[in-house]
Amino acid sequence: MFALSRYRLTTPGTFPARSVFVIGVLVMSVLFIFDVATGAGIRLHVLYVFPLAAIALHCERIHFSVAGMILSLLCQIYNSLVQGMSTVVLKTDAIIFLMSSALVVFLARAVRENYLEKARQAATDWLTGLQNRRSFEAMVDMELSRHRRYGGVFSLALVDLDDFKSLNDSHGHHVGDQALKLLADVLRENSRGSDAVARLGGDEFAILMPNTGNADCQARCQQLAGLIMGRMAEAGFGISASIGGSTYENSQKSTAAVLQDADKAMYAAKSKGKGGSVSLMEN
Repeated sequence: MFALSRYRLTTPGTFPARSVFVIGVLVMSVLFIFDVATGAGIRLHVLYVFPLAAIALHCERIHFSVAGMILSLLCQIYNSLVQGMSTVVLKTDAIIFLMSSALVVFLARAVRENYLEKARQAATDWLTGLQNRRSFEAMVDMELSRHRRYGGVFSLALVDLDDFKSLNDSHGHHVGDQALKLLADVLRENSRGSDAVARLGGDEFAILMPNTGNADCQARCQQLAGLIMGRMAEAGFGISASIGGSTYENSQKSTAAVLQDADKAMYAAKSKGKGGSVSLMEN
């Protein structure tokens, strides 16, 4: 049964762009054949806007839309020639079709950009530009599913600023926001392309590290703790960060349990002293 909740025609990115383009071309080809076969009595030219709209909505690259417009226009011109229309009618129809097609493509791409921007905002922390808690937990869910199916190893680290409340109380929330942005920059600059970095809330941040064993996780946590302390000192904030990491092999735990493990490791790091790090191997 076709699952409409999963496959939505009006949702950009639901289908692969190349597949949408190929299907759109096939639909236009079928329309062209029927249009030629039915003659001037039945004109199907208005139906070309539907595959064009689908292409513009689901294909990121504009050249797919341009190619679709050119193909549909050529189909219309050829059909008009076959039907023996006058030059004036041919030119008028071509101009009208080209303008209507351009409008459809423009509106479909505007809908696409608006949807993707809202989706990006919904998944992004407003202050730091990192992923928010909701999108990060979705990433952890995906990693756990991949981990259960294919095996391997991954690590998750939780970062919490030390004495952040004191910084807010003594210097104001605007300074606290600057410290959070700086922390986000440090994490972003020192993460790999495969990592997922997020602000979970307040001064709590997280890093998902696929294909990262316990030794590598421990080394990265120690490195990040030192980098954060140095950058905070340079900026005059005078605070540090405690980092707790947890590593998993053959784990059947839930996302909530994985985050709880990292949280325990982070508090273990705090108990060692400010700016510390702890990395634990979990089952």
